[in-house]
Amino acid sequence: MRLTISNRSGRRTRLLVALTAAVALTATACGGDSDASSGGTSLVLADGAQTISAFNAPYSSWAKDHIWKDDGIDVDVEFTQGGTQSAQLVASGKADVSVVGLSSALSVAAQSPEVKIIAITGGNIWHLAVPNDSDVQSLTDLKGKTIGVQALNTGMYLYNRAALNLEGIDPDDDVTWLPIGTGAQAAEALNSGKVDAFATYDGPFEVVDGLTEGGMRLLPSPLDELDGSGAWIANAKVLEDHRDELVTFMQGMSKTAILAQQDPDAIIDYLWEENPDVKPRDVSDEQAMSDTTALVKAYWSKLANMGPEGSYGVLSDEAVKKAVEFHQDAGIVEGEIDIAKTFDLSVSEDADDYDHAAVEAEAAKGSVS
Repeated sequence: MRLTISNRSGRRTRLLVALTAAVALTATACGGDSDASSGGTSLVLADGAQTISAFNAPYSSWAKDHIWKDDGIDVDVEFTQGGTQSAQLVASGKADVSVVGLSSALSVAAQSPEVKIIAITGGNIWHLAVPNDSDVQSLTDLKGKTIGVQALNTGMYLYNRAALNLEGIDPDDDVTWLPIGTGAQAAEALNSGKVDAFATYDGPFEVVDGLTEGGMRLLPSPLDELDGSGAWIANAKVLEDHRDELVTFMQGMSKTAILAQQDPDAIIDYLWEENPDVKPRDVSDEQAMSDTTALVKAYWSKLANMGPEGSYGVLSDEAVKKAVEFHQDAGIVEGEIDIAKTFDLSVSEDADDYDHAAVEAEAAKGSVS
């Protein structure tokens, strides 16, 4: 049965500053001409992170040059200005695949049948945070407060508006929103008291947390109940003509997720080997690795990890329906979403057909390739 859902209403400081630009626009949820659509074995991956960093290293560095390459897939990473642009490039056929925020995936898919969602990354990445010494303990305590946000056209703004609304706080009348950028600029707004809270997501939160006086903490949010907030998408024609390659591609990402959780140092070491300019300077190698893995831990736990079904990218039909309804009801996504036509998680289900235990054993020995 077809289901259609319509819209219903010190050292660490230096490291943090260095990573700020790399994560600044990833939250706008994440092209090039593709050889895959003409029968080749290459795929163009649109990455909305704008540049390579530790945050997107699992796919735009490690998997690209190891697992995907070993499996005969040449992945060409094209950096874009965010998830919406990446999704639009996939829709137009100028990119084959991308990993984006679920909001971007659904928004573009609602307008274009050429975007297919082939995987959903597990867990919620969107948060509202306050300084550790703040009196604010819950979202309802934010009434009358000023909330800083990177920009008003980002996923962190849309998702956290929805979170406030779910808690009975009018996101237009009960709070004030103030664009403050991210990184050092956002930290200064918090340190000076210009804003009382920060609408953010995993990645930028860790950066700003390390730059603020006294650190920050996350507030409990109804968004924490979301089973997924990111998505891998593919061009419809590429999916039709090269489904086997996409299954291999997603299997490579699944194996990379195991390595990211068991041996993150291997991924980061390779990133620094190939991109020495992104390695933190003026600290020991040990300190650089410790600081970097601490920064990416939360983000990788959602982006590069197995989902609630125990498989990378796979959610139950009920969870998919719940996610779509949430985005529609919260006003994050407008337009009709035909789940049967928009989602094809069978790609990720088929990609899960490999020996997980063997890959885990290889990861434990540092020999995944």
